[in-house]
Amino acid sequence: MNISTGVLEKPKRNVEEEICITSPEDILQIKDVQAIRNAIREHLLFIGLDSHNNVRNVSLLNIGSVDNVTIDTKEIVRSALLSASEKVILVHNHPSNSIEPSEADKHITAVSMELLKAFNIQLLDHIIVTENEFYSMKRMKEFGKEKNNESLKFMTKGFLTEENARLKNEISELKEKLKEKEIGNEELDDELEM
Repeated sequence: MNISTGVLEKPKRNVEEEICITSPEDILQIKDVQAIRNAIREHLLFIGLDSHNNVRNVSLLNIGSVDNVTIDTKEIVRSALLSASEKVILVHNHPSNSIEPSEADKHITAVSMELLKAFNIQLLDHIIVTENEFYSMKRMKEFGKEKNNESLKFMTKGFLTEENARLKNEISELKEKLKEKEIGNEELDDELEM
């Protein structure tokens, strides 16, 4: 925040080149993505975008083993918020060169999508890269397939409960304003009759 003007400034970009993402293939041009394609351990990258799909931030969230990488989904949300990202793409590599997403890959995608939604941030894609290929979970329609998972149901129910409480509060405030307006109109009518 610029104290002299009180203006909240967006975070500085941490990428050197101007990259606009129009397709999953564009992700492959990012240097950090190229760097993990042949890695011997799984790496999870966060790519934050502005509202026009320009890359604002690329960061390494975690390095795992030869066949998995774990991440606390709070780190994904934190990265999105700190970089002022409107949209997010997750990218990780499979050292085995299999491009098929694991159940854990599908789960982290579904949970991240729901959590980011709560902050009005869109998860655009989760891409798996290997030495020679890539797999776009969105393109292959893997988004939203894990709707039967109990933790997702619980999380969605929690968000709906929160939204319901907010709407109830808003209705109460509107009723109170309407009541005040009606009382004001009755007093005005009484004064006019005199």
